[in-house]
Amino acid sequence: MMPLPKTGTGPLVWSADLVSRSGLKFHVRPVLPADEPALSRFFNSVTPEDLRFRFLTTVKQVGHERLRAMIDVDHRRTETFIASLDANGPVIAVGMLACDEAMDIGEVAITLSPAFKSKGFGWELLRHIARFGEANGVKTLQSLESRSNQSAIQLERDFGFTAHSYPGDASLVMVQKQIQA
Repeated sequence: MMPLPKTGTGPLVWSADLVSRSGLKFHVRPVLPADEPALSRFFNSVTPEDLRFRFLTTVKQVGHERLRAMIDVDHRRTETFIASLDANGPVIAVGMLACDEAMDIGEVAITLSPAFKSKGFGWELLRHIARFGEANGVKTLQSLESRSNQSAIQLERDFGFTAHSYPGDASLVMVQKQIQA
């Protein structure tokens, strides 16, 4: 990852140092245009199952087009957050929020490096994304999950999401949470 600017304006106001439930500190910030190589390394380090859970299809490699879609965001309606143990370290997690035009619904997707699962990083990253969504007027967070991704579904339930069957596809579950009335 490239070094962060010294002044936080624009999307970088959403940069933060967070602490996982296991007591480990990590840094989260909005993606920058120069982050494509770091994102590529990150997605090359996750398991094939995690890639399938993230993209809901079999993906052998996250190519340039998908990476650009994560980077070329407007930082309001769509935001990608990257997490690392320090501001300039390797990416350990990626979270994305993509909202509809009306900013009523924001879809969340999070991927963690295998070494950082079950330590509270996903929970804190989800909380950060929820705060970002709420600050931008999003009313409902949702995530479409593979029914076999029980760890993500449980994390979201623990966070207050409710799970529902996804119409027309028994292999998927829609989890949702109201964050504003």
